[in-house]
Amino acid sequence: MTPNDPTKGLPVPDHRHRHRHRHRGVALATTLAIAGASVLGATTFVAPAAPAAAEPSGAAIDTVDYLGDTYGIADGVIETVTFERFEYLLGQEGRFAFLIGGPGDARTTATIGAIDEVATAAGVDRVYTFDPKLDGATLDIRTTTNPDVAPLWTRLVTDALGKDTQTPFDGTDDPYLFVYDKAHTEGGVEDRIVSALTAPVTAGQLADPAALAAYKADVAGVLAAGGELGAISQFQFYEDVVNFKHNRDYQGADAYGGATILDDGDSDWRVQNITYPELVHLLEVDGDVVLFLGGTWCHNTRAVLKELNAQAVANGVEKVYFFDLRLDGASGNDLHIRDTNSEFANFYGDLVAEHLPNLVTQYVPGVSGQVDYHPRGDRSQALATAKKLQVPYVFEYQRDRTVDGQPAPVVRQWIHDNGDGTYREYMTEWWYVIDKPGRYATRPDPAALVAQLAFADEAIAALGTFFADLGEDPTEEPEPTEPPSTEPPATEPPATESPSTGTDPTTVKGSVTVSGDVVPGGTITVRGSGLAPSTGDFSVELHSTPQVLGAASTNADGGFTFTGTIPASTPAGSHAVVVTIGGVQVASVSVTVAAEDADAAGLAATGTALVDVLAWIAVALIALGAAAFAFVRLRARRVVG
Repeated sequence: MTPNDPTKGLPVPDHRHRHRHRHRGVALATTLAIAGASVLGATTFVAPAAPAAAEPSGAAIDTVDYLGDTYGIADGVIETVTFERFEYLLGQEGRFAFLIGGPGDARTTATIGAIDEVATAAGVDRVYTFDPKLDGATLDIRTTTNPDVAPLWTRLVTDALGKDTQTPFDGTDDPYLFVYDKAHTEGGVEDRIVSALTAPVTAGQLADPAALAAYKADVAGVLAAGGELGAISQFQFYEDVVNFKHNRDYQGADAYGGATILDDGDSDWRVQNITYPELVHLLEVDGDVVLFLGGTWCHNTRAVLKELNAQAVANGVEKVYFFDLRLDGASGNDLHIRDTNSEFANFYGDLVAEHLPNLVTQYVPGVSGQVDYHPRGDRSQALATAKKLQVPYVFEYQRDRTVDGQPAPVVRQWIHDNGDGTYREYMTEWWYVIDKPGRYATRPDPAALVAQLAFADEAIAALGTFFADLGEDPTEEPEPTEPPSTEPPATEPPATESPSTGTDPTTVKGSVTVSGDVVPGGTITVRGSGLAPSTGDFSVELHSTPQVLGAASTNADGGFTFTGTIPASTPAGSHAVVVTIGGVQVASVSVTVAAEDADAAGLAATGTALVDVLAWIAVALIALGAAAFAFVRLRARRVVG
């Protein structure tokens, strides 16, 4: 019999006798051509591709030791859990050690170091600590009267913590350190708390060496009485919950991607679930970190979670810090802090105001949406407004970073730039990521399906670019590795003028960088800067034998981003990517084209050919006004693991 998900009362896997062989795996997605997008009249930005088998980027991405910074615990066995994960653990088979409390609780701060020391010495894998103060300070689920939050503690006690014969959680003498086993009974009666400590303890008491030694003996006794203690990793939690919720919502239908998103191939897991106090801590300490906002409840988050983790592995990022803006991991009521209507909207608003001043979002405050909140939750203060982001949302963060003298801690973020000062956040679906039709299986709409598949391709490719660029400041113009040539062409065509400045654009020399899969047939991204602003007709070429890759136009700052393909016939070796206008070279950079893996080349060619065929099929079907449309596509992806 499988145990139940305590949040929803639905089955999840049993871990009592579950053993996993851990291995490192890389599952990288590469970008394909977008089938029929231009043919169908869709305006689509093609994001640069993730390298098929990327070497780690060498990004200086840091990890933050919350427990060490907060409690002075170094390399211990204590692990924080969110409400969602705490409730999940209470519903699993096995015995687990728990500590109730957080940095706002004097008993916890006095005892957690000793508990960690004893547990580590005893060979305990994990002691899970849950802070009932969801914000680490005032929102205590045990005492709040908020009608959305108070039921959380009631549910925990009713469904799990109160089912005990000796030390139940009844609000009088509740345990704070305990071993829990949902299957344990005493005399035929549920007795889930196998062993526990309940007595008050203060730092002053433990300052006495004899008292501290006695306390450590008490802790050792609780852990020993619990017997064999288990642990369930973050990967196991995500694999269970993500697959469970996806299958629950879509009934394992093939059109929606079947029953599984995560599997054992994802077990090299880098996504670290964090609590609100941990999020605040991350935003307030020095470092270069990757933050991911979303939730297992969110089908858009589930759509990209697998690829996000794979990109973290491929690019040597040890931890991606994952925070759920729904404090219970589920509810869209007051517990959803990114909501104007939430009593706790200040938890979100204060963070954005104080730590994310250069946040870019799809919503435009005052036009399409924002989050209104009372600063610090003080309702005597006038409402303030914060930018409202969508989830999933990924960004790189450096607290003290500035640009032009202004705070700019958000280094880069994963978002589609519409090119007109507005943005579109990457909200796609798992089934589009893996080329399934979803609802279009029963309600055919060829153009809409092509657009959804294209946007999913872009979202996945943009994740690859995001991770590959980590550690590089996008505001710093890289020095060109090859000086721009000043030699005029043999026959110089008439010069044109930049429409914004009247300057001859052939006289404005800039720089260019190249990233992506620099192999024959590979997709590359070319970024130009310092060129004539607001000017079209730039040609992007591959030299020494000139081959035109495509055309580009600069923005108001003289920059452009171009995505193109290295010609399949290009020999391996040294080349240059050159930008010209009117036949005059205005920027260039040396590149080395690597020899392509034969198997990968064959796969890429197959995918491209199939995409071309399907694009023409789509056009034909639309022209005929077909009532039904079946769209099957093979995307060229390499999985290394």
